[in-house]
This record gives sequence, structure tokens and C-alpha cells, in this order.
Amino acid sequence: MKCLLYIPQYECDGVHGKYTANVRIGGLTIYERACRSIQAAKFDEIIVAKFDALEVKPDPLIKIGVKSFDFKSSPDEISTSLIEAIGSENIAVCVLDAMVSASCFAMRPVGADVRITVGQTQTGIYFLRNDSAIELLKTPHGLDKIESTVSDTYAAPDTALYHTILTKEDTKTGQNLLTKSLRKPLGRDADGLVAYFINRPCSLQISKRIANSPITPNMITAIGLVIGLAAAALVALGNQTAMIVAVILWQISSMVDGIDGELARMRLSPSHRGEWFDTIADDITNITFMLGLGHGLYMLGEDFPFLGHHSSIYYFYIAIVVCSLMVISVGWFYALFVKLGIASHNHFEWGFEADNKSNKSEEKRGFVKRIAEAIAGGFAWIAKRDFYTFLIMVLVICHLNKTAYFIMLTGASFVGIGGIIALTLRTIRSCFKKKNSSATNM
Repeated sequence: MKCLLYIPQYECDGVHGKYTANVRIGGLTIYERACRSIQAAKFDEIIVAKFDALEVKPDPLIKIGVKSFDFKSSPDEISTSLIEAIGSENIAVCVLDAMVSASCFAMRPVGADVRITVGQTQTGIYFLRNDSAIELLKTPHGLDKIESTVSDTYAAPDTALYHTILTKEDTKTGQNLLTKSLRKPLGRDADGLVAYFINRPCSLQISKRIANSPITPNMITAIGLVIGLAAAALVALGNQTAMIVAVILWQISSMVDGIDGELARMRLSPSHRGEWFDTIADDITNITFMLGLGHGLYMLGEDFPFLGHHSSIYYFYIAIVVCSLMVISVGWFYALFVKLGIASHNHFEWGFEADNKSNKSEEKRGFVKRIAEAIAGGFAWIAKRDFYTFLIMVLVICHLNKTAYFIMLTGASFVGIGGIIALTLRTIRSCFKKKNSSATNM
């Protein structure tokens, strides 16, 4: 389906005389946000009707076709060209004077001319049958009268984001609405407890303030990685003051970890490479901090439990062993991610998820399996980076260094040893499935 993006000669009052289409919100101009939203809504082509004084730059992230037609006073001048560009298809029309999101274009009504609303607000987005679109374009000032020619109304999904941009205050309100929409819910597959109540409120405020800057999500990931490595180096010194500074830096690194994703979602610029970078940076930070904490306790000279005097070196030795297992486990995960075309642990499925969806009855699942799933569910909460980073910070600040070490060691062991065992079982299960499938086909 094609979308006709009609850009009237609107100016945004109080924003240095800028045309509305070039007002920047969340790192994108209104025009760029509309084009990326149209592309994200799976349209095949964008047809742009704009007055000739308006200059818009090509967006390298727009992969679908874009045809642009300029008019001097009214789109009636180019109506013939627009009709030819539309062809014989039904079409969506967007009168661009607002910040819009992809879900505003999610509708695909058939056999009717409809307008889209968000709440009670008319969005200036319409879906027209081909004959209605052609007739409208043949009518003098038809695009300017489109509101009065369409009677049916469809409500956009609840996730839709829309706000008219005609004044400087509108730009501030639009940015606030955009920022608010980035907030994730509290849940196992979304934000953990610390992220929801502490990290996210802080990171969103930072994201909002740097949204229109040249700073990219990958730059933020790199900054978080540098802060995390600095924390690992400081905690390895074995000085209590340095260790406290280290865990505070590590907590800051955890908070910064949310900004790169917020910026990418705010700018509608998801990146597979960026997601990979974020995943690798997180794993490097976690592994090096575990090593640093082990070395820090060795430098403090505290004896390892049950091993007598002068046994503090075992804190570091055990950290090395567990971190080596983590590297093996993480590397194995990465190999699977490449095969599956994903770049994050969040997108990885073990296989039992589909079984659970198709077998929702508690009675049909064994008691042991239900208990195991409950334990796994609880661990999923505490294993989130936001939770254990905050917990380690509190423990070290309270001088409970050994407790922090053993809690982190337990988590690292789950990732290292548990990950290797789980991946081995997954491989065996996959082999059995392939063998059974081959036998059935024979």
C-alpha cells in the first residue's frame, strides 16, 4: 500500500520561523518521523506532496521508495502527477502537521473511506479507496478539504502517539509524550524492580535532553562500557573507598545501559549491530567486574571461608574459573544468536515457551515442572542486571564485601555452569527432535 504524505505550508510559531515539517522532536524532524513511521507500518511507497520552498533531506534509513512532487501555491498544480503515482491502488493520506507514530498507520480498512483518531483527536490520517482518492485530487483544493469528505472514523491502537505541532509549546508537549511512551512496564520480560522505580526515571530524563543532539545510541553504549570497565578496575584495587566508588560507577553504568535503547526507539532507528554491541558490552562489564571483585577481596587480605589463613587468593582464583565458564557459555549463546538471527538474550527462547502457550492448564503440567518454572521465574527477576547491580552496590557500601562476592559468584555460576548445562540439554533435545523427524519422514 502507498501513502501520500501531504505537507501544507505550515509554520511552527515561536520556533525561529521553521516550517512544521522541519521541527525536530526526539532527534527527528516531523517529516523524518512520519516517513520512518510509514515505513515501520509496512507501506510499500511514500508519495510526498510539498510546497517547493520546503527543503527536506533524504533519510538513509528509509528503504522504501519515496517520490516527491513540489507545488508553489496548491497541490492542485501537481494533481495529475499524484494521480499517476497512486496508480490503481487504495491509498493512505497523511496531512503532516503533527508528530505521529507507526501505530497511527496500522489500520488497513477495505471498502470504506475512513479517518483515524487517537482518543478523540483527529490525526489527519485517512485511508481512501482508489476512486475516492482520484476524485479528491481532481477537486480544487481537494486535499485541504479531505476532512469534510470522509465520514467513517476508526480509532488507532492504544499505543498510537500523535500530537499536533503548531507552536513552541507543542514541541515541548510532544517531546514529553514521546518520552513517556518509552517507559516499559514492570515485568519479567520488561523492566525489573530497580529499573522501573530508579533507573528508568533517571535515564528517560537524560534521553529527553540529549534526543536532539548528535549523540548516537552506540556512543551511549560505549560510554556505559567505559564506566563499567572503570568500575571493574577500581574494585580490583582492594581499597574500601575505591570499591565503594566502583559499585556506584557500576550502578551508573547499569542506568546508562537503558539510554541507548531509549534513544533508538525515540528516533525509530533500531539497529541489529547496535543490539549486538549492547549485548557484548553488558557481558564484558559483568565478567570484568566479577574478576575485579575477586581480585579486590584478595587485595584486602580477607581469608576465604574454611580455608584458613593466607587463603584470600582463592577469591581471585575461583573468580577466574567461573568467569572462564561464563566466557564459554556466552560464546555458545552468541553462536546460537547468529544462527537464529537475533542479537540479545531477551529474544532467545528455550523451547518450553511454546509448550506452555499450547498447554495452559496447570493440571496438565507436572508438579515438578511447575515448581521448576516458578523457581526459574523468580530467578529471572533477581537475575536482571538492574537488580543485582543495585544489590551489590548496597552490600559493598555497607562493607559486606564477602556477601556481595558470593551473591555475584552464585549469579555468575548460573550463567557459566548453568548456561553450559542448559545449552547442552537444548542441543541434545534438538538432536532427538531431528532424529524423530527424519524417522517420521522415512
